[in-house]
Order: sequence, then structure tokens, then C-alpha cells
Amino acid sequence: MRPKKSILLYCADRELLLATAFALRLQPYDVTAVDDSRSAAAVMMSVDLVCGVLIHARQGDLAGRLIHRLLETDLHIPVLLVDRAGDLAPVRYADMVLYGRNTSMAHILSALEIICHRRTGPKPRCVA
Repeated sequence: MRPKKSILLYCADRELLLATAFALRLQPYDVTAVDDSRSAAAVMMSVDLVCGVLIHARQGDLAGRLIHRLLETDLHIPVLLVDRAGDLAPVRYADMVLYGRNTSMAHILSALEIICHRRTGPKPRCVA
């Protein structure tokens, strides 16, 4: 059995957070679920994570600003931004962004698989 990958899941909407965390725990992920942005920033800086998932659920709420602040910090992990509300501007700090209310768990799982297999750090140069 493969070891589970540690990921952070942040969402201000408690119900969506719990449902998403449950679904992700059924996959090969060890999920740290947080609904407070300060706690999310602390976990991102202190725990050895493979990646982070930030979900913006409601249009016009303050969670959008908090997500921007989290993304602007110097994160050392890849970040998947799920903008279900669709009102965040394209964010250059996120490694991958999924937009819209129709974003399903299948979309999130596929994006996580891609983002967790990416190598972080400088890309090797081709010597020609």
C-alpha cells in the first residue's frame, strides 16, 4: 500500500470543507482541513505538505481576500485554487486554478494528481 500524501485543504464554508475532506480522505491523501486563514498559513509554513487546496465557495465573501493573502505569501508547496464562486480574478500565484460552480470532485482529484506529481524547484536545463 502506498503512503498517503499530506495535503492542506482550506475552505471558509464549513459544510463544503467537511464534505471535500471526507472525499479526499477516501483517496491516497492525508488531509489537514482548516476553515481559518491564519491556521492555514501556519500549517502551510510548518507541516511538510505535498500541496495545498484552497476553495473559494461564496461570491463576494471575505474568504476571497484571505485566499489572495495566502497565495501572496512565500509558499513552498504547489497550490490548487478552486474558485467555485467564480469571482476571483485569475491568480498568478496558484499553480493550477479550477473555476465555476460545476467544478466536481472528479475535477479536483484529477488536478490534485497532476499537481502532486509535479516536481518543484528549478527545472533542469538541457545541455546541447
